This record gives sequence, C-alpha cells and structure tokens, in this order.
Amino acid sequence: MTIDISSINGQELEGKKILLCVTGSVSSMESPRIARELIKHGADVIPVLSHSASKLIGPELLHWATGNETITSLTGKMEHVKLANGDLDSVDLILVAPCTSNAIGKLAQGISDDTISTICTVALGSNVPILIAPGMHEPMFENPILQNNISLLKKNGVRFVSPIFEHNKAKMASFDDIFKEMLNELFVQDLSGKNILITAGPTVEKIDPIRIITNKSSGKTGLYLANEAKRRGADVTLIYGEGTETPPISIRTLRVSSFQELFDVTTSELSNNNYDFYFASAAPSDFRIVRPFDDKISSRSKSSLNLELESYPKIINSIKQISPSTKLIAFKALYGNDSDSVSHAISEIFDDSNADFIIVNDVSRNDAGFSSDYNELTMFTRDDSFNFAYASKKKLSKSIIDQILKILN
Repeated sequence: MTIDISSINGQELEGKKILLCVTGSVSSMESPRIARELIKHGADVIPVLSHSASKLIGPELLHWATGNETITSLTGKMEHVKLANGDLDSVDLILVAPCTSNAIGKLAQGISDDTISTICTVALGSNVPILIAPGMHEPMFENPILQNNISLLKKNGVRFVSPIFEHNKAKMASFDDIFKEMLNELFVQDLSGKNILITAGPTVEKIDPIRIITNKSSGKTGLYLANEAKRRGADVTLIYGEGTETPPISIRTLRVSSFQELFDVTTSELSNNNYDFYFASAAPSDFRIVRPFDDKISSRSKSSLNLELESYPKIINSIKQISPSTKLIAFKALYGNDSDSVSHAISEIFDDSNADFIIVNDVSRNDAGFSSDYNELTMFTRDDSFNFAYASKKKLSKSIIDQILKILN
C-alpha cells in the first residue's frame, strides 16, 4: 500500500525494507509514531506484534500506520524465513522497539518460542542487522543477568540504542537516536564529521513584477547529493533556488531566488562556517536584466520588447578565495558534446576557480539532464577523468561521492 507521507522528511531510507518488531513494553504506544517517522524518511515498514504487545496496541493500528498487514503469528507462509533470510526478498534491518527484558533474554539464549524471537533467530543466522531499543524499568535494565545478555548479543553483532534514564525508568530511546543508529548500521558513515554545503536549482531574474527569465534546472541532482551525504553521516546545508522539487525537512535548507541571493548566502555560509565540501550543482543565471521594469509591462501597448542583459560573475570563482581549504566540486552544463569545447571549458574552469573536481553533462539530450530523473556524467580532475554511465540521478549521486572519496583517500 502506498503511504502518502512517504519520504516527506527525506530519502535516507528509500528502497529499504524495515521489520518493526514490537514487544510488550508500555513504550509500545510509541511504535506507531516510530513507524510513521521511518516512512517519512522513505522506508517500507512491516510491523510484527508480540502476543503481550497486542494487549497494549492492536494490529489494526500498526496496519494503518505502515500500510502493511501486521504479523502476529507465524503461518505456513514461513514469514520468519521469508523476511529474515538475507536474500533479495529479505528485510534490510530488524528494529525491535520497544524491546523487553524477556525478549532480550530469549534472543541471547537462542530461544525461539514466539514470532519475534523466531524471526530474530533466523536473522542472526543470516547476518540481517538487528537493532534493539530497550524499554523497561531501570532496575530491570540494570539486572546483571540482562546486562550479560546484552553483552552477549553485542558480541554477536546486535546493535543497541541506549535507553533514556528518567524517573526510575529506562525509557525507549528517542526516534532521532534510533534513526541515527539505523543509518550507522545500514550505510557506511564515511562522511561522519564532515560539513557539506550544496547548492541546487535555478535562480530567476525579474523582467517585471510577474515575468522572469530562468532555466530548466529542477534541482534534483543537488537534492540527491544532499540526501546521500546525510545518510553517510555528513552535516549538510542545502542552498536551494527556484527548483521544482521539495527539499527534505531533515536537511537544513536555505531558500534563495535570485543570483544575488545565491551569491550572498553562499558567501555568508562559507565565511561563518567551516565547510569541507562545496557542491556547486545549482544553475544560477548567467545574465541579469540591466533595467527591470517596476510595473507590469502592458502587452497591449507594446508589440515588441528589448531587454539589455549584463553577465554575472561566476560564483565558483570566489569559493576558494573565501574558504581555501574547502573542496570545490563544480558542475558544468554543456549543450552538445564536442571534445574541443569540453576540453576548453574544463581548462578555463580549473584556471579561474581552482576547483578540485568538475562534473560535466550534456543538456542537449532529451533523455538526460535538466528536469530528467536520469543523467550521464564525466568527472574531471586536473590529471584525470572518470565517466559515469547513464543512470538515475539518485544512483549517480552515490557514484559521485564514492569517486570523490576514493580519489581523496
């Protein structure tokens, strides 16, 4: 079932199937909200409810929350094997939230006498990641036998999210803490601790109060880069122009409209923060209208209209002047793929901006580039070039970051 809130907060978990196992803790009241939050970040959530948890919240509530039927018992469909076998149809991660002391003890001792313990037993044998968020009273959590069970599970690769200790309770961790641990488990955190500034989308120049000149950029590439960097542990700031996409609320986003706003916000961010990378994937206007009209131009009184345009400076040429240590990844859209034109453009950009990487694509193609979900790219350094075959912009964003980190390392 399609959920109308899918990916509205980000795409970090898009394409990931999460099995949400709920055991009989009072914190199970939070499980439907956790399920919804995971979906808001792109996950497909399959709920599993223990017998004791069913007394606290009903299966229909989790069915509503996730769009998937709630599993309350194992049947001839062999749900435990189908969902946790580690093959292509398996889930990507099992989240037990909340998890009781009883459930932890069963899993640590290899007991599989109910739905959740049986699924997790199969997962442990299939190397499917398990993330546990305990929820119970504090003395129960501090029980040395439980702590030994937790240590045993950790040694066998099970990851835990530490509870919140409050009022003699070991309360289930917040969604933010759970989400962070999920990303750590599902994705290599090779950008952890890095600050990244990304620009995306077109800018507009006003002819009069209602008419503009702009370009066909959607901002998709920049948004995919932002999501990919965030899921890999980076602190991301997105400067987004008048694109057609909706930026995720989980990423700090600064909205701009004109070239001047893009230039001013970029300058301010680089001057006041230490950014490790600057991805210049926006498509700013190359020209400004010298004398824009203050009032709406009457189309009835004018049979023709002449506009004087003046070129803007290149924003990328100021990046290294403001922040010399920031790695600059410049983007260049070419119309046509003449090798001499490409070579000349690349050489000029390296000389003028001192960029570390330049990514080029041909926007004359109907099946790639502006507004498309697909592209074909070439990345240049001063010494080499790397071709990225025709693929989705989402896939290319991962390839771009992979290649940059490979070269830098």
